[in-house]
Amino acid sequence: MLVTGRELREAGYLLLGAVFGVFWAALVGSLYLSGIVTRFAPVTVVLLLAAHLLLRPIGRFERLLARVLLGQDVAAPAPIGFRRAVYPRHPRWRRLADPLRWTASAVRDPHSWRVLAWTLVRAVSGPLGAAVVLLYAASPLLVLWPLVALADRMSDRIEVGAAGTAWSLLGPVAFVAAVPVLRGSLRALAGWHRRLAVWALGPGRKEVEAAVLARAVRAEEQVRIDQELHDSIGHLLSMIVVQAGAGAHVFDRDPAFARAALATIEERGRAALGELDRIIAGIRGHGPDALAPLPGAGDLTALLDGAAGAGLRVRSRIRLGPLPPVVGRGVYRVLQEALTNAAKHAPGGDVDVDLAADERIVALSVVNPLRESSPVAGTGLGLASIRDRVALLGGHATAGRTTEGGFAVRAVVPLGAALPDGAAACRLTAGCDCLGCALHRTVWR
Repeated sequence: MLVTGRELREAGYLLLGAVFGVFWAALVGSLYLSGIVTRFAPVTVVLLLAAHLLLRPIGRFERLLARVLLGQDVAAPAPIGFRRAVYPRHPRWRRLADPLRWTASAVRDPHSWRVLAWTLVRAVSGPLGAAVVLLYAASPLLVLWPLVALADRMSDRIEVGAAGTAWSLLGPVAFVAAVPVLRGSLRALAGWHRRLAVWALGPGRKEVEAAVLARAVRAEEQVRIDQELHDSIGHLLSMIVVQAGAGAHVFDRDPAFARAALATIEERGRAALGELDRIIAGIRGHGPDALAPLPGAGDLTALLDGAAGAGLRVRSRIRLGPLPPVVGRGVYRVLQEALTNAAKHAPGGDVDVDLAADERIVALSVVNPLRESSPVAGTGLGLASIRDRVALLGGHATAGRTTEGGFAVRAVVPLGAALPDGAAACRLTAGCDCLGCALHRTVWR
């Protein structure tokens, strides 16, 4: 019989269950037999309250045993939360009120009640687990039974008949049959304790849901901050890089253009600093910039004018009605990133911007020339940001080469809960039948 280290640890855990069961039974029995809990009601209440307050430390010790002996890592529950008392006129009352509030919260603590149920289960299952472990440990004696019986028969002091010797030959057979059953029972009991420990000793379902929701909120906030930094600051810095390159290229031949480029760089740099201050103030949650409105559909004209001032030859056609604020901000950021992409990869080129909306969708199209050698190396993060933003709004975005030799960024965003049925992805061709291209053909024909 080969015993693994895992089985030894599981056997030790089950034996400890029997030890704890005897300990709790002896403690409760001694208190009951002494008459303390039956004659003095206040003492009984105090003892029960103290025992309940000890359930959290007991749960911490049981989690340690489960991790070390069972190999089950159980997450720790959230600490006991309670609302502190507020007595502005009588601050001394807080010394008494806060402990009472904490005690009341501890009595209602769901984790403590689960630990109590765990302790009772351990007290009941302890003897069963110990019996399985002891039988498993004693099973090798069945192999020695024929030898013991033969030695007793040959001994002059004990007389063993032939029938007893024959029955002893069944010992090895019983060993072969009993060991798999006992080993399986040991592993089953250990596995049952692992599953129960996750429920009883770890956080409850509501705590897990609250933690998952908090992580999702933090992740969403992080994505929002990343997108704001990339879209707003990245747009302004890209324009600065384009203007600096253009100014340096014609510095000797066209000083007036170079001076204008430097003035634009200064203006964009100040705007980038202002955007950075606004975003940081929003993260910290204070300051006047934290309350500044985010750009939306009403700022699209200023965005296009800024792109034209940065050297892009923008030809725009916009036909939009009132948009929901969330959709307006999304369209603004998508257009901003598309213009940034055009400024980086095709500075000074012609950029066609089409924006249209009907009662169902908003369609955006930004097409610029495609140059084989771009002055700025791209990372693809901008296009990924466009796809992420549009996907969060329930729409669809595409970016790539067109059949006419240019580069297009196109997006369709629903004004309702989702895109209408049958919405096709844009194929970036003149004959595409997606919702965005169909809307543009209808509006601009």
